[in-house]
Amino acid sequence: MNDTAAGLPLVELHTHLEGSLTPRRLIELSERHGRPGIPAQCLNADGTAYRFMDFHGFLDLYKAITSVIRTPGDFHAVVLDLGRQLADDGVGYAEVSVSVGVMLKREIDPLPVFSAMAEAAAEVQESRGVTMRWIPDAVRQWGLDEGWRAWEAAFACGRERGVVGFGLGGDETAGPAADFAALFAAVKAEGFGVMIHAGEIPAMGQAGVESVRQAVIGCGADRIGHGLAAAGSPELLALLAERKVCVEMCPRSSVATGNLERLRDHPLRRFLDAGVPCCLNTDDRTLFGLDLGGEYAAAQEELGLTAGEQAGMLAAAENAVFKLPG
Repeated sequence: MNDTAAGLPLVELHTHLEGSLTPRRLIELSERHGRPGIPAQCLNADGTAYRFMDFHGFLDLYKAITSVIRTPGDFHAVVLDLGRQLADDGVGYAEVSVSVGVMLKREIDPLPVFSAMAEAAAEVQESRGVTMRWIPDAVRQWGLDEGWRAWEAAFACGRERGVVGFGLGGDETAGPAADFAALFAAVKAEGFGVMIHAGEIPAMGQAGVESVRQAVIGCGADRIGHGLAAAGSPELLALLAERKVCVEMCPRSSVATGNLERLRDHPLRRFLDAGVPCCLNTDDRTLFGLDLGGEYAAAQEELGLTAGEQAGMLAAAENAVFKLPG
């Protein structure tokens, strides 16, 4: 961890619960649910790390690991595991994305799952001093009707179980954010935060720019996940700065998924120079073998961030936290 982050409780806004599944827990759950072939499909030869080739290979990996997280007890255990990881990483507060869309697709009732997650989060708060809140999300390529189902389920789980926002994830090439404008208007009307994955795949070119624009203008996003494509549009950067939309950047994740060839290619500098609030995150910390302190250290070494800029990013994360709606 670098000097700026050292000793301070960090805030993480973009981390996926499913992406925190440890290899050991994957093996245990695979055996429990009668899917012993999953670990060999997902892990390296010695079973200590995940493997995949490219972004769509990563999505396939995600499908495989979520297939073995099925019961409230499973989710409870994964939350406890994540709580330990966050505490070891110096994170004091995290907003954790959880795919309600996937739960519903697998015919898993989200309500007892979120009750179990809330119980685990309370244990983590008491034992490790880490606060976890939830951002349930929909899967964009499954369409608007499934998105509404996911939102209704998330809303039913509610504030009392730690839900602070609602998000949109999945395959950005297959589901325009604009299709979900009415849904996110309903989310905002209930006082929940809106976080949308957009601009994650630079190879989308202008379509990626438009994806971010739709998320901000059409859906009223308070925060954008990744947002890389916006770097190519000064107009869009100005819009993000004007509306104070926080961009949740995950630089080493973008390299791991193949969306960037090298860390030094990350356009963080363009966002900072344009005055866009942004912060660093791990995205899928265990799948990629990442930690948040390491993100700040790597950004300092490879992207030339100064101590003052890093302090500004820490402050931006704190300012962009979704409060529990009243």
